[in-house]
Amino acid sequence: MINNVASGVQVFNTCTPGEKPLTANSATSIIEANANRRYAAFINNSNVEITLSFTEAAKAALNKGIVLKPGGSYEINSNNLYVGAVSAISKIAAKLSFVECIE
Repeated sequence: MINNVASGVQVFNTCTPGEKPLTANSATSIIEANANRRYAAFINNSNVEITLSFTEAAKAALNKGIVLKPGGSYEINSNNLYVGAVSAISKIAAKLSFVECIE
């Protein structure tokens, strides 16, 4: 669940939304490493589980990361800031929506 409870007001210069289709059993790069990232959110709009992997697609694997149930979400914010690459993989074709914000 996306939980926007953070101390202080977050201000971003640019937020880029997107949606990535996932092919069954094939990892896909969602966002590249970005030292300027300050926020990102990932939403599983599919009816299957999607695994988020905090690495390049070549190293991603099913159930080796954060598993998003159908309708589930995960966010990167000032409390858990991660600026590396994020990939995703699913057993069945799916779609993952996301937004990334930079300073």
